[in-house]
Amino acid sequence: MPKLKEKQSIGNIIVSTVIALLSVVLIVLTIFPLQYSADELRNKWLGVAVSRLLCAAIVVCLLVFMKIRLFGRVKQIAFVVPCLLVAINNFPFISYFHGNMRFVRTETVDVLCFALYCLSVGLFEEFVFRGVVFSALASIFPKDKKGLVKTFVVSSVLFGIVHLANIFGGAGIVPTLLQVLYTTLMGGVFAFVLLKTKNLFCCAFVHGLYNFGGLLLDTPERMGLGTGVVFDTGTVLLTVILGVCVAVFVLWNLYKYSEAERSVLYKRLGLTKK
Repeated sequence: MPKLKEKQSIGNIIVSTVIALLSVVLIVLTIFPLQYSADELRNKWLGVAVSRLLCAAIVVCLLVFMKIRLFGRVKQIAFVVPCLLVAINNFPFISYFHGNMRFVRTETVDVLCFALYCLSVGLFEEFVFRGVVFSALASIFPKDKKGLVKTFVVSSVLFGIVHLANIFGGAGIVPTLLQVLYTTLMGGVFAFVLLKTKNLFCCAFVHGLYNFGGLLLDTPERMGLGTGVVFDTGTVLLTVILGVCVAVFVLWNLYKYSEAERSVLYKRLGLTKK
C-alpha cells in the first residue's frame, strides 16, 4: 500500500506539472499569438486549432488525474453509424448540388487547415462535456439507470445552453436560440456515442465531422470555405426526417441500455471499483 500511494503521488505530481506547463504555453500564445500563415483565414484556423489542442491536452491530463478512463478499446462501434449519418448530413448536399452554394476556396492546404480547425474544436468540447461534465454529473446523480438518464439529459442541455454565449459575440437572438436547440440535440447524439463506445475519441470524431460538414460552405467571414444559401427546403426536410429517425433510435437504445453496459461505463468513469 505505501508503494502504491507513493506511485500515485508521483503520478499526480507529473500530471499537475504537465497541466501547469501547458497552461503557461496557452497563456503565452494568447498574449503573444504566433503568425502561422500569411493568409489571414488560414492563420485564424491554425490559431484556433493550436489553442483548442492545447486546451484538450490540459483536459486529458485532468481526466487522468480524475482517474477517468474513456480512451480505451472501442465498444459497439456499429451503434455509431446512425450518428455518423447525422454528422455527414450536416453538409448541405441538396443546396450544393442545386447550385445554391459553392466553394470559394478550394486549395488542399485550405481544406486541411479547416479540417484541423474543426477536429480541434470537436476534441476540446468532447473532452470537456462528455469527459469532465458528464463524469461530474454521473458522480452527483444516483448510480443507477435513472441517474444515467439524468446525466445524459442534463449534460446535453448544458452543452446547448453554453452556446447562448454567441449572443455576446454579436449573433442574433433567434438564430442563437435555434442553435441552442439543435446543439442540445447533438449533445444527446454525442453522449449516446459515449454510452455505446466508452471512448471520447469516437465522440470527438463524430463531433469534428459534424462541424466539418456544417461549416464547410460557410463564408470565409464565418471561418468557412464557401458561400450561398444553406437552409433550402430540401436540406431542411431531409435534416428533419433523418433527425427524427436518429432521435428515435437513440432514445430507444437509451431505454434498453442494460445494467451491464452501465456498470462498465461507470467503472471507466472511476465511479465503481467492480
